[in-house]
Amino acid sequence: MKNTELNLIPIFVAIYEEQNLSRAASRMDISQPAVSKALARLRDIYDEPLFHRTTSGVEPTTFAIDIYPAMAAALKNFTSTLSDSRDFDPKTSGRVFSIACVSAASYEMMPRVMQLISQVAPGIALEVHPLFTEDYESDLRLQRHDVIVDMTPKGRTMLKHEVISKEELVIVCRADHPTIGDTINMDQFLSLGHVVVSRWHARKSLLSSEHYDGLEQRRVVYRAAGVVEMLPVIENSDYIGMLPISSVRCFSEKYNVKILPLPFELEDLEMCMIWHPSRTNEPSHKWLRAKIKVAAKEISSY
Repeated sequence: MKNTELNLIPIFVAIYEEQNLSRAASRMDISQPAVSKALARLRDIYDEPLFHRTTSGVEPTTFAIDIYPAMAAALKNFTSTLSDSRDFDPKTSGRVFSIACVSAASYEMMPRVMQLISQVAPGIALEVHPLFTEDYESDLRLQRHDVIVDMTPKGRTMLKHEVISKEELVIVCRADHPTIGDTINMDQFLSLGHVVVSRWHARKSLLSSEHYDGLEQRRVVYRAAGVVEMLPVIENSDYIGMLPISSVRCFSEKYNVKILPLPFELEDLEMCMIWHPSRTNEPSHKWLRAKIKVAAKEISSY
């Protein structure tokens, strides 16, 4: 499809949703012959029938039903950027922002983001999703999520990202562990069973040899969905885990565990927000990123 034919997308969506050429023409404020011409052009482009005539108008073919979600999403994304560029006012906006984040960021950071937003933008809402995504680029390009909060991406990517906080990692074990006192050595680290946060799409840990070579030597006995799911397993066993210190701090009163320094050198865990470059200069998106940065800074200063 040529750039000059992109105006066919809203016409297709109008025909599909109205299921009547006259109503689609009225909705688009164009003539019915123009709608018919656009439909014929679309049929030529796809080399597939798109609609069948009925007594009351038209009904979509199976092919049209298949392509409608992508067409509707393209139209929605385009119109939303226009609206955001021209009209965004946080005081009156009713936007719903979608954020997918790693579990460590969902306990303190996201609630603080919501607090900051509610103080100045009472009509704006958040949808905070678990990080159940493998294709960040696709999810951000199609605006399934506005922002992803995760560890800094490894390797090259066309996505934009910005580090918003750094987390100290610590060892966590039950407070009355039979063999661990106030410190843990490397032999103990490797001999004890480990509880880890699992990547949902693979049998891999959130932390791996990319962060420290020795982690591949761990004996992983339990893979948990998130940080908070690790703590009851650790509290009721002799297993240990590696956690961001802020996550332990959040739940220290609920679980009878203790914190120990790592038995090796490891850089602080970088948390970043990731977004599609097409959203970089969008006013509403810039506003959301600013709130996330402020929330992350406040959490890090505790």
